[in-house]
Amino acid sequence: MAAALYFVGSTYGFKSVLVWYLIPYLWVNHWLVAITYLQHTDPSLPHYSGATWTFARGAAATIDREFGFIGRTLMHGIVETHVLHHYISTIPFYHADEATEAIKPVMGRHYRSDTKNGSIGFLQSLYKSARWCQWVEPNEGAEGEGKDVHFFRNRNGNGVAPARSPVKSQ
Repeated sequence: MAAALYFVGSTYGFKSVLVWYLIPYLWVNHWLVAITYLQHTDPSLPHYSGATWTFARGAAATIDREFGFIGRTLMHGIVETHVLHHYISTIPFYHADEATEAIKPVMGRHYRSDTKNGSIGFLQSLYKSARWCQWVEPNEGAEGEGKDVHFFRNRNGNGVAPARSPVKSQ
């Protein structure tokens, strides 16, 4: 690939490589990274240690976002139906909305979505996640199974409050 880019640059100039290759490459990849980041990053999303991780928990540790017309039309709804994708990646995109509605009652409180304000909400979520989700640390003060669940924190100590499971008496 480098040889081909060098040849095109030598023949047609660096401006052609910039306009026809580098800018489109950066444009597509910046959206790919932003969308993937937001589907897996939110202050409310748990991260599990090896002791508590299961496939179902790992699959539920994602969030549906809304990306407006672009997400629904040009990206076939993958931004808006990502939680479903983690469970059943073989469902065709034209059935994803219907299947997402079907899994919501099954997942209950474990289903997460942030669909406010369309494309502007997507950008707001990007800002919020970048500010709040700076690292993952143990759920300090948690008891029971919650002690092996980790949540995002930031330098100001903001994050999800520790979970306290009731201690079972014997």
